Parts: sequence; structure tokens; C-alpha cells
Amino acid sequence: MKNTFKPILLIAVCLASFSYSQAQSNTNTDKAIELSKASLQGDELIKTDFGDIQLTQSYISKESIEKLNKQLLLQRAVSIYEWSLPVVSFQKWYNANSEVYGAKDLDFVESRSFEEKVGILTANATTPYVIGWANLAKSGPVVISYPAGPSAGGVLDFFQLSLGDLGLAGQDKGKGGKYLIVPNGYDISKLDTKGYYVIHATTNKIMIGTRFLSTDQAEVDKMKENFLIGKYGETLKPAKFIANTNKRFSGVMPSGYEYFKLVHQFIQDEPIKQEDKIFYTYMKYFGIENGQALNPSAELKTTLTEGANLGELISRANQIEPRADEPYYENTSWYRLMGNFPLTKTSDTDYFLDESNEYYFEAVTVTAGMKSDSPGPGTTSYLTTKKDKDGNFLMGSNTYKINIPADMPASNFWAFTLYSENTRCFIDNENAPDKLRATSIDSRNKDLKINADGSVDLYIGHVAPEGKESNWVQTNEGEGWFPVFRTYGTKEAFFKKTWQLGDIELIK
Repeated sequence: MKNTFKPILLIAVCLASFSYSQAQSNTNTDKAIELSKASLQGDELIKTDFGDIQLTQSYISKESIEKLNKQLLLQRAVSIYEWSLPVVSFQKWYNANSEVYGAKDLDFVESRSFEEKVGILTANATTPYVIGWANLAKSGPVVISYPAGPSAGGVLDFFQLSLGDLGLAGQDKGKGGKYLIVPNGYDISKLDTKGYYVIHATTNKIMIGTRFLSTDQAEVDKMKENFLIGKYGETLKPAKFIANTNKRFSGVMPSGYEYFKLVHQFIQDEPIKQEDKIFYTYMKYFGIENGQALNPSAELKTTLTEGANLGELISRANQIEPRADEPYYENTSWYRLMGNFPLTKTSDTDYFLDESNEYYFEAVTVTAGMKSDSPGPGTTSYLTTKKDKDGNFLMGSNTYKINIPADMPASNFWAFTLYSENTRCFIDNENAPDKLRATSIDSRNKDLKINADGSVDLYIGHVAPEGKESNWVQTNEGEGWFPVFRTYGTKEAFFKKTWQLGDIELIK
């Protein structure tokens, strides 16, 4: 009989050793390690916000690779969202120009009434908007014979960057003049530019907008009569103004997948800026391309939907608690809009993404006159806050008071206007007899009560305090809100901060 004890013993030892090794391996991987403490090698189970990632001898498991790829696509979708905020806002407005108002390119739609303005992000309630659009890829160079008189206007590309101001803050200084808008990449040597203020467009689609500041309707009518526009080389004609429609549109950027449909619309036939190439690369992975239909897979469509929703939340967080801004006055929560990024939005070293999106999530259009740090009749300045004096968010169910000190730094007038935090548009007070007045008050109001020291107390709430109706602006109960305080014709005291707006105080 052969001796089988030694082979059996050897097998038993090997099995025991293998079992121990497996036990040790399981012990190493069963307990997930925090990502910040992971070695990222060998056998390791790594804990992340989007699930556990399994490494075996440094190989990532198939399931974990799928998680990582999905997370990467989600991050890229959010990046596209943040980059495209201003163009999506403009694309939606551009679409409404024809869909709601029946306007063509180079027609102008006037927004004066509450219904006409309520869809514009943080619109002013005091002066009418006159907005036109053009697609230079179709029209070629455009000429504007701009009228003399008090106005504040500008030409903007679809990133809402100022290409040039018109009127008081423009090259014509309120005296009127001819402007020539040249498409991106156009051979300007083919044009006779003598006698023109030349504006070089950076996107094919552009906005041409203005506000007529005169309170004399006869003067405004004369300015409109002298407002001529047309294609270069053709006889200029009086601009067509579409007015008194009393129709509303929604300029609020859509949530979810609909947001990226507008991104896709924008990039069609648009030049790619050098600084934007990375975002176009991200878009390509989702099938968002120039000249190609948008038809993502169900999985990519879900990721785009999630990315748009997450991007919206991240952008709203930046609007509420700015990540790259400081309060305009020390120990307050008042911020100056557009004060933390340049007119070009970019520099040689910075894209100013968080800085500009703080503004673009709640507002539209940037011009030199809106950003100017120089006192003058063409300068308008903007302050906003989301909190009261105690640092609590502004709620529609509460009643508040704010004191506007005397000697307001506004040579024209000042205005205090309320907006819904949900839409960033006017608060829509269903029971208000005059919705425009209900959401805004300004220094030109004839029934405004002024204190003996020249200051003004304003009251904000869903119900007016007794006897304060003339100085009251109305909220909706259950709807968060925020104000924008505007100074038209900003004076030096605003910039030197020798005049300071009071805090919003909770009454009840």
C-alpha cells in the first residue's frame, strides 16, 4: 500500500493557504475606502458619491467603468449647461420674437405693459424695451441710422456680450449716427466704412436693443421715426415697431432635456470661438453638433436631462450665494450686478464663468452703460440681495421694510422692483389691479411719500401695512422673492459708497 499521507497533507496546506488568501482579499475589498484616502491600486473598494468603485489587481470592474463613464458624461453635461446659460436665454427670446409676435429679423418688438415684460428675466418696470434681432449669416452687414435723443441701447452677440452701445453710452453720445455691423470673419475691405461707427459681431445671431428714456411721448415718437435700418448697400427704411401686443412670452430657460434642444439650435451655423472649443468637444459626445440632427440615445437623453437639472440647481446656488463675488457694502448682503466680470467676459487668463453666471441665471443683456463705473446720464447701476438684515431668505409670506436714504445717487430716477426667485421675472400678482405698479416702485411715482429727512421707507409683503399703500410693493404668499434696486444716471456717491442703501428688515 502506497503512503498517501504526505500528498494529502500538501493539498490540505495549499487549500488552507488559498482560503486564507481569499479571506484576506475579501477583507481588503468588503470595506469601502473614502476616495480621498484611496491608493487607487491593487485590490480596493473605493467609496464615491455615485457608488462604489471596485479595483482588483488595479483593474477596474466592468460595472465600475460604467459608473465612471456615466459620471463623466453627467459632469460634461453640467459644464455645457453652465457655459451655455446666456445663449440659451437669448435663443429662447429670439424664437419668441417670431413665434409669439410674428416679427422678422430687423423688426423691433416693444415691451411696455406687464404682459409684454413679465417673461423677461429681471426686466425693468419703468422704461419700454425695444428689441430686434438679426442673423448676419443670412443678411450680411447691417446698417443702423440711430436717432438722436435720450436712449440707452446696444448691440449684443448671443453670449450677451456687448459689441457696442447705442445712444448716450454709445459712440454717438446721444447725438445719433450711423452704425455698421460687420459679420464675424467678413472681409471688411469690401465695405466703405467712412462715416460709420463700425461694430464687429462675434456671433452670427445678434440682438439690437434700446430703451427710449424720455418721458415725452412726442420726443419718443420722433426718435422712432428717425430710426432707420437695413442691409448694407440697400436703401435704409424706417424700422418696423411691433407695439401694444399685450402678449407675454417666457424667457425662463427650460429645465431638463428641452434646455439642450435650445443649445443645439444656437450652434447651428455659428462660428466657434477658440476659448469655447472644449465645450464643443463635450457637446460632440452627446451628438450636439452643427449640421447634425439632435437624436441622442435614451441613455444619453437621460444624462442630458439630469445634467440640465443639476446645472440649474448649481447655477441657482451661485445666484443665491455667489461663489466668486463679494457684497458691495461691508456687513450687508447687497451685491452689485455685473460688478465682478469684464465687459468681454473673458481675459487672457480667465473665463469668469461663475462670475458671469451669477448674473446670467437671473438677468439678460450686458452693455457698457450697465457696467460703467463712471457717473453720467447714460450709466445705470444695479444692486440685488436675497436676504434680509438678519441673513434670512426673503419670503413672500413675510412683511418687510427698507429705508432708501436721502440724496439718492441717481440724476434721472431710481427704481425698486421685485422678482420671483422661481422665474427671476416679475412677481405675477393675480389680484393686483395694476400688476406693473404692484411689483415695482420708483422715485417718479406721484403718490410716493417722502420722509422729512428726504429718505423713503418702502414696505414689501403680500398685504400692505395699514396707511402704507402708496409706498408698498406686493409679494405672493408662499413665493420667494428678491429685489433689484436701479439708479438711472448714476452719480459719484454710488461708486464711492458715500451713499449706502439700507438693509431689508423683517417686520412680521
